[in-house]
Amino acid sequence: MKKSFTQEEINKKFSSFKTYSNSDMNKVLNNESKLKQMCIDNEPLRDFLDTVSLYIDMLRAIFTGKYKEVPVGTIAAIVGTLLYVLSPIDIIPDPIPVVGFLDDAAVMAACLNFTKYDVDKYKRHLGK
Repeated sequence: MKKSFTQEEINKKFSSFKTYSNSDMNKVLNNESKLKQMCIDNEPLRDFLDTVSLYIDMLRAIFTGKYKEVPVGTIAAIVGTLLYVLSPIDIIPDPIPVVGFLDDAAVMAACLNFTKYDVDKYKRHLGK
């Protein structure tokens, strides 16, 4: 598995996300506690607990219309990433001890890198 990606590779992959469905958004929002617990329980994801919390908060604000300054590609990347983390079927299956969540962590890191501008803008909106 490739250990690092260039910024160009990350941007190319995540900019391909053009849309998301309300069903996908609901699936993510309805699994907030599961996503957070996965971060707590699995070492590779622990560093992303705050990110997951912020992503969920941001998605909820978008979904309810309280925050509207996010491009669709960013929303789709966040929703797609969180669905990937929720799915037990991915590049490295989650049940494999020790390494099962490494791919999930890599996808989270790539998404955070891609969405940094919009996440920082949202944090400023919150006054953080």
